[in-house]
Amino acid sequence: MTRLANTLKQYSAYSACFLALHKGADSQMVYVDIDPDIVLNEGGQAAELDLDQNGTIDFWFHNNSFTFYSESFSSYRLMQNILVGPEIAVNAIAGETGLYGTAYGGVYTRYYPFALEGGAIINADLNFYNYNLQVMGLRTIVTYAGTNTWACADCNWYGFFAESSINKFLGVKFQTLDESLNFGWIRCDVQDEGRTLIIKDYAYETTPEYPIIAGDTVHYVEVIDAISSEPVYVYSFNETLYVNLQESAKAKVTIASISGQNILKYETTDVNSTVDLTNVANGMYMVTVEYKNRLYTTKIAIH
Repeated sequence: MTRLANTLKQYSAYSACFLALHKGADSQMVYVDIDPDIVLNEGGQAAELDLDQNGTIDFWFHNNSFTFYSESFSSYRLMQNILVGPEIAVNAIAGETGLYGTAYGGVYTRYYPFALEGGAIINADLNFYNYNLQVMGLRTIVTYAGTNTWACADCNWYGFFAESSINKFLGVKFQTLDESLNFGWIRCDVQDEGRTLIIKDYAYETTPEYPIIAGDTVHYVEVIDAISSEPVYVYSFNETLYVNLQESAKAKVTIASISGQNILKYETTDVNSTVDLTNVANGMYMVTVEYKNRLYTTKIAIH
C-alpha cells in the first residue's frame, strides 16, 4: 500500500499561509487549500487528513483495487472502489445507507457519503454515519464476461449512471482538541469512472456544532433559530441568498441596506428558496423573514 500521510502533513503545513479566518459572533471559519492536490489514482494508495492539525488523524481515504474469486459466480472479478472513513469513532460523514442481499441469503448495509453541491448547508439536520468503509465509487468487473461491468447503483459520487463528480463536497463533523464536535467540508473529485480520487481543500467551523456552507471560505453562517420548532435558515453564498424553512408555509422575505432602504421583497412557500444577488452592490444587508406570524432578522455580506 502506498501511504501518502506524511506527504499530506507537509501539504497542510504549507497551506497554512492560505488560512482564511472570518469572525462572526464568537465563531471562526478555518480554510486550508491543499496545494498541490492529493491524487489517489492507483489501487493501494491512501491518504489521511488531520483537519485541525492537532496530531490526530480525523479522516482517511483509500483507493482500493484488487482481484478476487467469486465462488457464487465461479469467476475471477476485479473490484475497484474509493472509500472514505473516520479515523476515530466520534467523527462522522453526512450520507445515507442502502441494504443489499448476498448470494447466500444474508443482508448487509452499505454507506454512501453525500456528494454535496456548493452552497449546501452542513448542520445537524443531515444524517451522519461513523462507519469506517463508506463508498464514494464502486465497480466490479467480471473477467470471463469481457466488458461486463457492475457498478454501485446508489452511489452519491460515482455510481451506476454517474459521470465524473467534480468539485463536490463531503459534509463532516469531527472532534477537535478540546473534544468538541465541529462541522466542516472536504472538496473532492471522483473521476475516471470511479478510479481516481482528488482531494482539493477543506474548511471547518471552530464553534462546536455550528453550521458551515459547503464551499464557502469566507463567510460566517448566520443561522436564525430563535424557535427550535420553527427554524429559519438564512445565508448568502456566491452572490446568492438562501432562505430555508423547516416546512412549507408563507414567508415574506425583505432585503434591505443597513441604512434601511428596501432592495428586494418577495413571498414564497417553498421550503428552500434562492435569490440571485449578482446585481446587488457589495456590502452588508439585513434580511427579514416573516414566517408563521414571527419575524426573523439577520445580516448577510455580499462580496
